[in-house]
Amino acid sequence: MKKRFTLACVCAFLLIIVTACNGAGAEGSDSTSQEQITLKFAVSQPETHTMHTETFKPFMDKVTEMTDGQVTFEYYPAEQLGKAADLLELTSDGVTDIGIYYASYYPSKMPITDGLLGLPGIYSSAYEGSMTYHELSKQSSVLESDYLNNGVRPLFILAPPPSELWTIGKEIKVPEDLKGMKVRVTGDLLNKAVTSLGASPINIALPELYEGLERGVFDSINQNPVSISDYGLGELIKYGTDGVSFGGVSAGFVINEKVFKGLPENVQEILVQVGDEVTESTAKFYDDDSQRVVQGFREDGINVYELSEDEKAEWHKFYGEIEENWVKKQNNPDLESTIDTFRKEAEKYK
Repeated sequence: MKKRFTLACVCAFLLIIVTACNGAGAEGSDSTSQEQITLKFAVSQPETHTMHTETFKPFMDKVTEMTDGQVTFEYYPAEQLGKAADLLELTSDGVTDIGIYYASYYPSKMPITDGLLGLPGIYSSAYEGSMTYHELSKQSSVLESDYLNNGVRPLFILAPPPSELWTIGKEIKVPEDLKGMKVRVTGDLLNKAVTSLGASPINIALPELYEGLERGVFDSINQNPVSISDYGLGELIKYGTDGVSFGGVSAGFVINEKVFKGLPENVQEILVQVGDEVTESTAKFYDDDSQRVVQGFREDGINVYELSEDEKAEWHKFYGEIEENWVKKQNNPDLESTIDTFRKEAEKYK
């Protein structure tokens, strides 16, 4: 009997040890685990896109380097794992571990992110918009509302340079010039803004821009200069604006929250750190590249019109009216407080 009791005790003790060891990394509690980790990373952009060279590849390379090869990536560019509008859900569902998103595709799932950065005139440069919102995305209530509620956590934020208006056959100077046009925009706010001017909003995904403009699905596009260049639209457009700042977008990439929580603490910290660094470097690049692209357009014969101060004032008056009416209809106290916080925090990055 005594022998049997001793054997049972030994078995129970070993079982406790094994169970403890198996659960060590379940919630990222093992801070020094060297288990090899491969993360799926899905984006909509092709490998020729600016974000591949300036954001996605540097992020992956830096994480692999800082983890001494512990973390590697399976990379799926050009919508290989799913359409652009589906990648947030695919990340939330665990089809991919990390995925890009555009908040304007998910107004109900990302109500603060989509609404805030879509406000015309809310920020004046990629650096200002990206750095400010990256900071806010890690805080309540934005973190819970727009990310954790969707089962994801933000790693990288990009607010590209504010959008300008580009057309094939008509020069735009003041808001009234959009009347009667079909304008490609994103987000509920800009849909309403365009409609209020007597124009028709057209919503299609970024990879479909070239074909849409070429086939006349829309005759004006609201987009930042770098994206116009990235998608080859400089071959089609004849006119552009400089100074309209007709809203912006929030793009970024997120990691599945369960995946993130299951990673060793050292890997979690490195992912966050590299996300911070790439957010800043990408924003600075976009501001510099935007100026370069506009200069190149002008040299190629595209008429990029620089607005006068009076013309800018007309746009900003229009923006103020749109924002007041739209925010009131949203009836979202978190959105209103985040707008106020954003404007205060943005002063640090102007």
